[in-house]
Amino acid sequence: MAMKNLTGSVRVRITTAVTLIFGLTLSGAAWGLLRQVESALISDVQVRNDTVTRALSQMLSSGEVSPALLAQSATQFENEMANRSDSDVLREGITASYIYATGPAVDTINGTNSSTSLFDRLKNLVRNDSAPLFGKSMPAGTSLDGFAVSRATVDTAFGQLVLNVASPLDGINRTVDRIAASLLVAVPSLILLVGVMTWFMTGRALRPVEAITRRANEIGGRTLHERVPVPESDDEIGELARTMNAMLERLERSSDQQKRFMSDASHELRSPVASIKTQLETALIAPLTTDWSSVARTVLTEDERLEALVADLLALSRLEEHNRRPLVDVDLDEVIFDQTTRPMRLAVDRSGVGAGRVSGVYSELTSVVRNLVDNAARHATSKVKVSLATHGPLVRLSVDDDGPGIAPTDRDKVFERFARLQEGRTRDAGGSGLGLALTKRIVEAHGGRIFVETAGIGGASFVVELPAIDED
Repeated sequence: MAMKNLTGSVRVRITTAVTLIFGLTLSGAAWGLLRQVESALISDVQVRNDTVTRALSQMLSSGEVSPALLAQSATQFENEMANRSDSDVLREGITASYIYATGPAVDTINGTNSSTSLFDRLKNLVRNDSAPLFGKSMPAGTSLDGFAVSRATVDTAFGQLVLNVASPLDGINRTVDRIAASLLVAVPSLILLVGVMTWFMTGRALRPVEAITRRANEIGGRTLHERVPVPESDDEIGELARTMNAMLERLERSSDQQKRFMSDASHELRSPVASIKTQLETALIAPLTTDWSSVARTVLTEDERLEALVADLLALSRLEEHNRRPLVDVDLDEVIFDQTTRPMRLAVDRSGVGAGRVSGVYSELTSVVRNLVDNAARHATSKVKVSLATHGPLVRLSVDDDGPGIAPTDRDKVFERFARLQEGRTRDAGGSGLGLALTKRIVEAHGGRIFVETAGIGGASFVVELPAIDED
């Protein structure tokens, strides 16, 4: 398993990829350099041959040099050319090259149909025939491969001849072979060096990732407070560590909220169940004298409270799972009318209710209005007022009461699950502690927001803003 993980690791893949890419690139560059050096050296020799060929052709064609001079020895010709030209290139070309001529002029000079060696420098020149040169025969089956050759046709007093200047490439080949031998050692060494450096550099770069992985494997449900180490470098790995720590913080916060929710939910569910049990046990102590109608009404009240609590829990769960139902056009003014005509402890002032249409889930928006109206009626002293108006792209719903109000520092806490305020408003027996939390989740799921202000009638004002439907 360890070998399998090693061969499939990022470190191995990066090292292999870099080594292959560098190796292929360097090998191609070395091959190209070798060919370029060889081509440049041959080109230099060819240019020198062309220069010698042009110079000798001009001398022969102008009569400045007699073709009879071709039969002289190399030393004699070089001395003669030294007196006629001070060109180092010409002298070097004559010294390092084989120069010979063919054609009718040569036949006239030699009296035979053969190639004529100039300056006795054609001893090692390979040819395609075995024509005698100054009484010497060349080996049969040879050619001019391995030579840089320049040719020029020249008209002389003896007739036309073809001047050939051939330079051997043995020296260039030896130079190229030495360079190739050096590259055969240098290129693999550099590839190996780059591979080793990539291996160690990749390992060093991935060391923080290994530390993050080890710590992440150690973190469990009971150790969500721990965090992965963040490297000092401000790079992608550091960003990964910070992102993971932010995720762990969210998970920890969510876990704490879930634990508190389960604890509070258990307590809230146990409260009505315990009340029902107490009522029934008390009644059974003296069944003949018990007012069973009163007991039934008490049990029914606690049962309704339990039912409402379970319904709110299910609604919250559905919202958190993003299990939404199809959206429809909802007239909030009709919803307000339906919810405020129910039997309530206080009458509700609906004089500020105007038209307001939004897109949403009808039952969920009904729950929003019902929860806000019931909350206001529960804490109001004598008056509840509901207002609805459309302001540009928003529909604004306000539910006010003349109760004790909510302190500014507690206005966000009232939307938490099972929130209990130390002062100001306190949740009485009629509330489950989930209504406002559920209301906030529904409003946010509809793309709106909810907040608390001070009501004009003295208490708290719960304000809901939802996107309005464009009537156009």
